[in-house]
Amino acid sequence: MKSLIFISLLLATSLGAFQEEDNVLVLTTDTFQDAIDTFKFILVEFYAPWCGHCKKLAPEYSAAAAELKKQGGDNYVPLAKVDATAESSVAEKFSIQGYPTLKFFINGQPIDYEGGRTQADIVAWINKKSGPPSNELNSVQDLEKFLERVSSSPIIVFFGSQEDDNDFQTFKAVAQQNDKVTFAHIFNAEASEKYSVQGKIVLFKSFDEKRNDFDGSITNASLEQFINAHGNPVLLPFNDKAINIIFQQRNNAVLLFTDDSDAGVAAYEVFASVAGAFKDRIKFSFSKPNDGSGLFHRLAEYVGASTVNVPNIMIYDQQGGNAKYRFEESITVDSLRNFLTNFFDNKLDRYMKSEEIPSSNDEPVKIIVGKNFKDLVINNDKDVLVEFYAPWCGHCKQLAPVYEALAKKLQVNPNIIIAKCDATANEVEGVSIESFPTLKFWKNGQKDQVISYSGGRDEAGFISFLKENTSHPWVDLDRVEEL
Repeated sequence: MKSLIFISLLLATSLGAFQEEDNVLVLTTDTFQDAIDTFKFILVEFYAPWCGHCKKLAPEYSAAAAELKKQGGDNYVPLAKVDATAESSVAEKFSIQGYPTLKFFINGQPIDYEGGRTQADIVAWINKKSGPPSNELNSVQDLEKFLERVSSSPIIVFFGSQEDDNDFQTFKAVAQQNDKVTFAHIFNAEASEKYSVQGKIVLFKSFDEKRNDFDGSITNASLEQFINAHGNPVLLPFNDKAINIIFQQRNNAVLLFTDDSDAGVAAYEVFASVAGAFKDRIKFSFSKPNDGSGLFHRLAEYVGASTVNVPNIMIYDQQGGNAKYRFEESITVDSLRNFLTNFFDNKLDRYMKSEEIPSSNDEPVKIIVGKNFKDLVINNDKDVLVEFYAPWCGHCKQLAPVYEALAKKLQVNPNIIIAKCDATANEVEGVSIESFPTLKFWKNGQKDQVISYSGGRDEAGFISFLKENTSHPWVDLDRVEEL
């Protein structure tokens, strides 16, 4: 009892050194290092006040912080946040490019947070990283009580007879790295008999078959594959959890955009009928405009799906360079099965998003869309600098006046084109954009060797880069201005 009181007092003293808001520590440049030195484990969110994703995360993040504080104990893990726009030196130190970015610090060393964006996901991920990789259970009663958690997360249990079992060591090694399910182990013959365990490993879950028994050779790879195949529902409603499974865990996905009309319901039934045969190879997810997630239009915009002609289906191939494939036929079991078979046989033509070519393009910053990219960038003798941006991106808006001034200044140089491309509405084969803004340079005579721009985001930085990399004699801009 005294030790618990001491830990509580110590915790209160540690937390008292930092400003707190809704159970989340608020860190600044002055207090950041103290925080990661004070706590063995700490999760830090780098955010921007104007960021919509950050605002959406805030209540879940605060609720997770409250739950972790409630759990307490000597392994208490605080959640913290840093306004990266105000504390820029801290953000730069950890190469923060987008918001929100979450970093988990272990003894002061950061790793990327790869969990979900809900309270339950955050708490589960942190408990996994800061606690034992697998929960030890001793009796049938312990197991029954533990399995009550299955509604919030699938639970994979190792049933064994001794701890020095090599298979158990493999199980623990996978548990240390895998955050998709909760791990537990029990060495109790009565438990194995009660749950009719034939092998050693069983996955319990609240969806689909409710239970999957592992019957193969226990290796890291086979166990990871088993969890990936059975640890999530076959049909994923597109929400924050699906975002984590598909985008953060980089799984390929077939996406159904549907509604509650007769055609939408029929398409969903086809989707469900086909999913079982392909579930081990690709994720199936569906999105509706009225599902409460607010993600329908954003997802459709990102992958190039129609929000008018619903239902429709797209494949998003993250493992193939984020390629997208549009299903053009009537949605039937046979046509959808053929579409997926052709995808795995590499027989589909990639779909590339593009806006229409602008009727006028005579401003200093040229407008590039998918349909005119080759004409403006590749099939000419110019050096071309292209900014790939998103209309909602704060960094892009900040760069806009600088980029516009650069383009105006360089109008006297006929050999250089300054251009921009809305990367949310246009795609270019061979160009993968992961963050905004991304700047790339195509040099005349070497246009198959794209140069990524990583210099300063000011006029001097751009001019220095262009002067060094242009294939043509440099036009002295200062002299031109004098004349």
